[in-house]
Amino acid sequence: MSALKIIILLVLSALLTACGSSGLDELKRLCEKDAGLTINKTVEAEGYYDATSIGVGANLIESTYQFIEFCNPNPNFTRAITVPGCWRVSKVKRNLGRCYERLDKMLENNVVEPYPTFLKDNCLAVKKIDKPTARYSYHSNFKKWYPKERGSKFTRSDVFIQNDLTKEVLGRYVSYSYNVRPGHTTAKGCEIFEGDYPSFTEANLVNSVIRPI
Repeated sequence: MSALKIIILLVLSALLTACGSSGLDELKRLCEKDAGLTINKTVEAEGYYDATSIGVGANLIESTYQFIEFCNPNPNFTRAITVPGCWRVSKVKRNLGRCYERLDKMLENNVVEPYPTFLKDNCLAVKKIDKPTARYSYHSNFKKWYPKERGSKFTRSDVFIQNDLTKEVLGRYVSYSYNVRPGHTTAKGCEIFEGDYPSFTEANLVNSVIRPI
């Protein structure tokens, strides 16, 4: 490698380090501002409305809730329910003959518990509804932006549970991440700093706020 190339690489490395340091300083500021888990109130319910409509069947089987509602205006062929609209997915006994066949076939390939045990005598029924009727709902917002340092990226994830009658926010989980070179480096989150910054899984927002009846 020529001396010129070595100098160029050293300069680039120094620039990335400087950009990364300023980016991490900003990440720390953001994390200290409002990241983490906040629970304002806990409630009890048989189910809830999931505004994200992601993995509803799996989320229901892996929990002790009896139903989850969701709306999907633009479904695609990869989803179990391919018709636009709002739906309630409920746990039912298999011998009642109410299993939603397409969803049942998609779930039967899952050999990890609790799926085999659940699917032996139970299944999921699907009912079209005009609009969600659950009192509590789960929402998520995701934002990304690019600072002055060329190529770096910040992200903010905000998920919350609200009472749909009063619009009161019962609990919220906020997290941030920073990546100095997306596609080349790994993003860093609030967990690299001292403080109470649980991961999304550790926060377990839904179960922490809505206790199944």
